[in-house]
Amino acid sequence: MPTTQQDRINTIIAIINSSPSLTSANVNKLKTEFRQVIDVDTIAPPKRKHILKILHSTRALDSTLKAILDHYHIRNGKHSIGQYITQFTNHTLTTLGKLSPSERAKYQREIADIRNTHLHNADSYPRNDSEVYQLISEMQALITRVTSL
Repeated sequence: MPTTQQDRINTIIAIINSSPSLTSANVNKLKTEFRQVIDVDTIAPPKRKHILKILHSTRALDSTLKAILDHYHIRNGKHSIGQYITQFTNHTLTTLGKLSPSERAKYQREIADIRNTHLHNADSYPRNDSEVYQLISEMQALITRVTSL
């Protein structure tokens, strides 16, 4: 059976639930935001549903990455998904692994750039559910990766 967006969101929630670098207060906020991705499924027209899924999923991702970086005290005043991803590549902590430069470039391209295209340009919407699903899949991969560094 193919994995659904809801399956992906539930997996992301399970990952953040088990992350020792996230406080229970953070986890509860993150779970609420990630669940919004599923809660908007009945909104019409589809382009409105898709843009809301992008908004809620990337807002939750942004908060997740920020919370993990804050836990390790390595955020350095950065305030965007792309900058957070770069921090996971360039930090100097010896007790935390790093994203490789190729991983950083991939997540920048597949998550941050797509998010920015749709949320910073009028009349820009994901084409279909598949585009949103792909973005959520990349988010799951990124969260899995940074929680295992």
